[in-house]
Amino acid sequence: MSWDIFVFASEVPPPPVDEMPESWSWQPLGSQDEVRDKINKCIPNIDWSDPSWGVFDGNGFSYEFSVGKTDPCDSIAVHVRGGGDAVALLLRLGDATGWYLLDTSQPEWIHHCSDPNSGWVRFQAFRDQVIAKSHEPPDC
Repeated sequence: MSWDIFVFASEVPPPPVDEMPESWSWQPLGSQDEVRDKINKCIPNIDWSDPSWGVFDGNGFSYEFSVGKTDPCDSIAVHVRGGGDAVALLLRLGDATGWYLLDTSQPEWIHHCSDPNSGWVRFQAFRDQVIAKSHEPPDC
């Protein structure tokens, strides 16, 4: 189970999801090489053994960057697992690249959230509840 973030590029900041016009569209993030380079500049030590799937082990959390194989790359997904402060590096990535991060659990752009950590915190609580229930004996 992962907390999933979609990453997009746009010339202007996207409006809040509930105000998103159907005509809104995003732009490519760049070539596959450019995307990996931009990510690596913000978050070093990513394992790109599979160029379409980068893995990063942070302090108590991990990211899996699904960049796909399409060139140019129009969007990516980041699958976040674990605990700890997983949001700070994602915010740094967005700030450094000008990319916009969509928290699929809310759904809302992280830059529109008054508390960018709120989706991550709620995801962890949900995940922990599911895990706890899976360890309970069945009702008979």
